[in-house]
Amino acid sequence: MNRTTFLKLLTQKLYPVLKAEGFQGTGQTLRRIAGPLIHVFNVQGASGGKACYLNLGAHLAFLPGEGGGQVAPQEMEEAGCVFRDRMEPPPGAAFGWAYGTSKAQAEENVDFILSEWVGPGRAFFDRHGSYPRSFEQMLRETEPSRIHARTALHLARIAAHLGDRERARALVDAGLASAPERATSLKADLEKVLAA
Repeated sequence: MNRTTFLKLLTQKLYPVLKAEGFQGTGQTLRRIAGPLIHVFNVQGASGGKACYLNLGAHLAFLPGEGGGQVAPQEMEEAGCVFRDRMEPPPGAAFGWAYGTSKAQAEENVDFILSEWVGPGRAFFDRHGSYPRSFEQMLRETEPSRIHARTALHLARIAAHLGDRERARALVDAGLASAPERATSLKADLEKVLAA
């Protein structure tokens, strides 16, 4: 089974479900935009041409994209989102969601993807489901000393945007304390959060 046939099955079976939930677009990337909140669903071909990855991304329009710079919400790619995950295929020897060797296998895999959307797929977007509520909860539940410095930067920017300077300060301090010595641009970005 080839990629084109598999993608056609996704378009016929999964995309209507995504579109019913507010995603828009065609091709390999669909987006759902509500105010500053951007959700991205992306199908990425795996090397070898026999499978794909299903990437999930959530972003806030006021945050710079990963790698820096602002990106228009309708152009946001999953790789530019600050919150990312993947819908994982069932365990096995293959990496990614296999296209299958027959139409029946491809249909079975797409049906399984549909069942996974209801659980892990939706759960990811539910965690990042509304602004500001979901992100206020995320900030309350995060222990600054237990997260990566880059995550601290993202959360500090969100806290500052919400006007929670005390939490932003705690996240900046934790990020600066855990950032590697050579991460000079990350440290500079952390220091800028409270300078604005």
